[in-house]
Amino acid sequence: MARNGAAAVGHGEGLQLRETWSRCVTEGATHDFKVTNYPLLEGMGTYITSRTFRVGGYDWNIRFYPDGHTKDSEKALAFLFCLSSLTKDVRAKLTITLLDKGGKVELLTTPDRSGRLERTLKDGKGTDVTFLVGGREFSAHTFMLAAQSPIFDAQFFGPMADKDTQCIEVPDMEPAIFEMLLHFIYTDSLPPCNEKGYDAATMQHLLVAAHRYRLDRLKVMCEEKLSKSINVQTVTSTLAVADQHFCEGLKDACVEFLSARGIAGIAFLRFTRCMAKLESGDKEVSAAGTK
Repeated sequence: MARNGAAAVGHGEGLQLRETWSRCVTEGATHDFKVTNYPLLEGMGTYITSRTFRVGGYDWNIRFYPDGHTKDSEKALAFLFCLSSLTKDVRAKLTITLLDKGGKVELLTTPDRSGRLERTLKDGKGTDVTFLVGGREFSAHTFMLAAQSPIFDAQFFGPMADKDTQCIEVPDMEPAIFEMLLHFIYTDSLPPCNEKGYDAATMQHLLVAAHRYRLDRLKVMCEEKLSKSINVQTVTSTLAVADQHFCEGLKDACVEFLSARGIAGIAFLRFTRCMAKLESGDKEVSAAGTK
């Protein structure tokens, strides 16, 4: 009977495998947040929020700061906030669409505008100011600089504006950093770099420059990149820069990293040495830390 049972199985049938499946879904949504009587909000010194909406299983809202995120800001800013308790890393992307007075989407997109302004910077047409930085000359347009930076605005058009602003020397800054600063002012983005990204020292120098000219968005961008690149070699210099330039979020990230066992002792010693040299005005100490 055993032979008869075996013979009943066809050679071409094979084994029946159990099927399984899974999928990865990236959820998106559109939320309309209309701010009316915008001029009346200026000077309120706080933010307004959209209603709470749910995307991807999490609650979100949009916070709009008419006067900027800090007391020294002079630009309106908008942020996407996650209101739910997170048990794992969540990545989100916010795209803001600007409307004209008639309620229509602006036809000129931000990549288009950035590209045109970048070409304007590179071809040098209509420039009316030259900066001397570390032996290199950079030409720019005062109206663009003043529109983005309150420091430049005061320097060129304020009541105490310098009369001779055709050539300005910028001390204590590397040419490459000033070039990145100009690129951001004209394009609202960082220059492209290799696939490894910018190193911590470059971001530290750029953060200092952003703080110097009160470019709040650039400063936040530098803080975010530095927060993701904290390691034993960079934590002390990053903490020193964060402490001197009022970057509380970046400072907290450094402290959290230092709290790991076996790191705090060595890193704290390096940090105190770095801070001592920075406070003494040692010119051999750069924003990247001690030698």
